[in-house]
Parts: sequence; C-alpha cells; structure tokens
Amino acid sequence: MSERLRRQLAARLARPRRLFVTPGGDELDAWCREHPGTAVELIVSARALHELVVEPGLPLPDLDAVQAYAQQQFAHYFGAAAQRFAVAPWRVAGRSGASALHGLDLAALQARASAAQVRLVRVRPAWSAWLASLPASVRAATGRLVWHEGSDGDVTVVVIEVEQGRVGALQLRRLHRLGDLGGATPLALGSPADSLAPQPGPAVPQPDFLPRGTRSPLAWPLAVTGALVLATAGWSALESRRALEVAQAARDRVAQLRAAAPATPRPAARSRSEPAENRSAAEARALLGMPWEPLLSRVETAGAEARPIAWLGLDAKAGRGELRLEGLTPDRLLALQLAEQLGTTPGWSQVVLSRFSTAETGLVGQRFEIVARVPAGGGS
Repeated sequence: MSERLRRQLAARLARPRRLFVTPGGDELDAWCREHPGTAVELIVSARALHELVVEPGLPLPDLDAVQAYAQQQFAHYFGAAAQRFAVAPWRVAGRSGASALHGLDLAALQARASAAQVRLVRVRPAWSAWLASLPASVRAATGRLVWHEGSDGDVTVVVIEVEQGRVGALQLRRLHRLGDLGGATPLALGSPADSLAPQPGPAVPQPDFLPRGTRSPLAWPLAVTGALVLATAGWSALESRRALEVAQAARDRVAQLRAAAPATPRPAARSRSEPAENRSAAEARALLGMPWEPLLSRVETAGAEARPIAWLGLDAKAGRGELRLEGLTPDRLLALQLAEQLGTTPGWSQVVLSRFSTAETGLVGQRFEIVARVPAGGGS
C-alpha cells in the first residue's frame, strides 16, 4: 500500500485538532509540514473576516437563500473584491447571518492540505468556536460578549450582542486598546489563548466555509471499513508469510536429509502432500493490492448523491474482484438508483441490488445489499 494512501486513511480516522489561522494562512503550511496524514479544524482570525447579521423578517427560508443575500450585501459594500470571498451562512433560533472570508484563499488552503494528505474538517470563525465553548448560563443571558485579538496599539474585537441566547448583532471593530471598547461591562471576554472546547447549552451560530456539498456523512464509516479491511489483510499477510517461511524451512531440511541419505528409487509421481502457498496469503496480497482509494471515493460520492443513505458495511473478495456493500435507505428506489450509478463506474460490472429487507430492531429504514465486480488486487 502506498504511503499516500496510508496518510489519507490516517487522516480520515484521525481526531481533528484545532489550529488558529491569521490572514495569509502561514500557520497551516507549518502544520502540514509537521503533521502529514492528520485532520484539522481551522479557527479563523477575526482579522480575516467580514460579518453580517440579517434583519429579522426578511423572506430567507434556508441557508442557500441566506448565502445569496449575504453575497449581495458584501458585494454592495466591498465591490468586485467580494466575488472572491468564501461565504459561510448560519441560521439559529430564528436569526440568520453570514461570515465572509477575505484574508484567506479557501481554495489555496484546501490545496495545501490535500498535498500533505491533511483532512480539513471545518473552517470557521474563531468567535463562533469561542461562543460554543461558553457556559450555558452565559450563552442564555442578555448582554455583550467580546472576542478580541491583538495587543495594545492594534486590537481587533468582535462584539456579539445576545438576547436570551439569540445572537442579535455582530460588530467587527478595530481599537487602539481593549479599554476603548466603552459601554457596559461584557458578560465574557475571549481571545485565541482560551480553550475552545464546546460546552452544552443553547445553539449558537456555526458558520463553516467548507462547501456544504463536500461534507458527507459517509466518509467516516467507509474510512473505518477500509482501514479494518487493510488491517486484517496486513495481519493475514504477516501470518501467511510466517507460515510460508516455516514450510520453506521444512522443505529445505527435507532436501538436506534426502541429500545425505542413500539414493532410493524415485517415485513415479510427486506427492501431493508437499506444502503449497496457502490461499489466505494470496487473498491478503490481493486485498493489499486493490485500488482502495478510487473504490472508496466512488462509493462515498455515489452515496452522497443518493442521500439519505447510511452505510453499514463493506466486504471485499479481492481474489475474485468482488465487492459487497450493505446500507440503510428509507426508499427502495434510492437503493436501485445507487446501484445504477455505481454500474456506470469504469471497471465496475455486474452491479446488482441483491437483497432488500426491513431493517432489524434498532435500525431505521430498509436494509439493502449491493454486489459488484471490481478491479481485483494485483499487488501492494
């Protein structure tokens, strides 16, 4: 298995760690050099953001509508430059708004992470992560919360007005010093040095700059399944290798004894009891040699297009080039469409929905099974 694939699987299974990034994103470059094959959540400095809270009552029924409205507003205030902004909408407790990323190039961040096999889990404003880390009693109060960055002479603050747990306003301001904030004493002050571990309590805005269509719930189960398959294959290969070494040593010893013994008439046929490479070793090598990266990516992509699909398992018979997928769906038609989509994949053949039944107790939906012929493993 290639080093690149190992890192990609490790990144899928890794628990995300938080990284605070400022305009330019140099912090991510250093992270990628030191932590290849990991997962990271980027916490974005207020200095790289613009903020908008939508006036109550506007007919914006969903996040797509909020995002379109926010893009118009940012274009009105910032002109042509706003076309390059990544916009992350949010909607909580009847209020909505959006953050715009102007000090960082999202596509460049994704490219840098991908080159190092680092998985970007989320890219969100620092004030949002801090707000989620506050105690429930503070988040449910009415007053001002202040996120601040920098030191005297150059302080950036985000003033968050909350009304019984709802965000009523967000103000991004530059100050000479924090003492220039004025007004009543804030309910809480936060900075990049604070712990940002989320706490239970009222829901808070969670804008995320990663495109919503790229965050698939299928990634984790498929990554875990793939890792288990590869781990099992690796262990089987190791055990089989040891068995072959023992068998080879036995054959060598027998050859030595025969060479030292008096010559005897040669039998007409070779004994069929001579040790041979066992089938588990061949299967293990085939498993290791299967093109897991495109296989898992294709299954994940097709499943995301056929939402809501919940994957339950994956089984491969590498020697025969056979793949079996199990999942849950609320509708038989979705499973049929998924099988049809997978059937259009180059190299895939005989893709059929082989089983469909009511899910067992504890699972919601209809259980289905898809079997397919896929490229067999040819080596590591």
